[in-house]
Amino acid sequence: MRMRIFIVFLSFFLSFANVSFGASELSKIKAEIKQTEQQNKKLAEKVETSEREISKTKKDLVKAADKVSSLEDERAAMAKKIAELDDKREKIVADMEKNRGRISDAAASILFVASHPSFDASDMRDYVLMSAVLSGTAMQLDQEIEKAQTQVKELEKIRNARAIEKEKLDRTAKKYSNEKKELDKLLKTRSAQNEKLKNEHSALQKKLRDLSERAKSISELSAGVGSSEMSSDSRFSRRKLNLPVRGRIVVRFGEKTALGLKSDGWRVRTRGDALVMAPADGVVKFADAFRGFGRVVIMSHKNGYNTVMTNLGDIDVMLGQEVLAGEPIGRMNPDKPEMYLEVRRGNNAVDPSKLFKEE
Repeated sequence: MRMRIFIVFLSFFLSFANVSFGASELSKIKAEIKQTEQQNKKLAEKVETSEREISKTKKDLVKAADKVSSLEDERAAMAKKIAELDDKREKIVADMEKNRGRISDAAASILFVASHPSFDASDMRDYVLMSAVLSGTAMQLDQEIEKAQTQVKELEKIRNARAIEKEKLDRTAKKYSNEKKELDKLLKTRSAQNEKLKNEHSALQKKLRDLSERAKSISELSAGVGSSEMSSDSRFSRRKLNLPVRGRIVVRFGEKTALGLKSDGWRVRTRGDALVMAPADGVVKFADAFRGFGRVVIMSHKNGYNTVMTNLGDIDVMLGQEVLAGEPIGRMNPDKPEMYLEVRRGNNAVDPSKLFKEE
């Protein structure tokens, strides 16, 4: 009887011990799950923060690029005006030197006649002729002196105008330097944030180099890198966009090129080293050199559009990188400051005037 009671008690104890042990293990598992959830939450927060930082960097870059590009434009215009004023001044100074010689000759003629007066009847004819010459010389002298006075006034205006432009240029120098530093700093930040793209970059770059070797034209290259999915919406943007680089259009869509071929895009004459910005939100599909076109950036945009930009000297974006409209992507080649801008939708070239504002 006592033995039976003991066995029952032992069974009950072991059963209780197993329950307690199971509860302990469950607690551990729950604790581990909770810890993992907290770690995942922290990781998700970190990813979200990183994405927010990348998004902020992009927006800051758009603002900084616009400021730098505008300042570069303003400073280039001021420098051009100063050069034009210097050129005008040199021409006036050279003309004043010639005028000075003419005034000297006219004055010498007058002084010579005045110092050799003759009133003899036999010399009257010569005297009349000399008087006529003297009168003409005096009139010429008056005209030359008046011209000299006008030139002096004009020269003074040029000096004042140049001083004003030089002061403006000097005044923007510090602002430009600060804005340029901020832009460079943001570009470095963006480069660091693009670390995750670098692993994919190498294999993709090799593939694109093979493509660029096979492609016979810029259009083939653009078609080869692919574009976004075509849609029934054929709009590139709801509004006309700014050109990717500031400059003057010298060849338009459909016009004959120097080789006598019809142009599938625009040729835009720019300043050397001009900042190049993304024409619209999109993804970088090609960023490398291509025969005869210098360094080329091809971007894919919504609704099946691609934009091709050539003759860059430096490229600041990577393959696969998503960029916002107005975000800096590089700078023009100072030795060849003329961008060929081509827009394609599928296999067709599109007139950029439908998409971009003309400066």
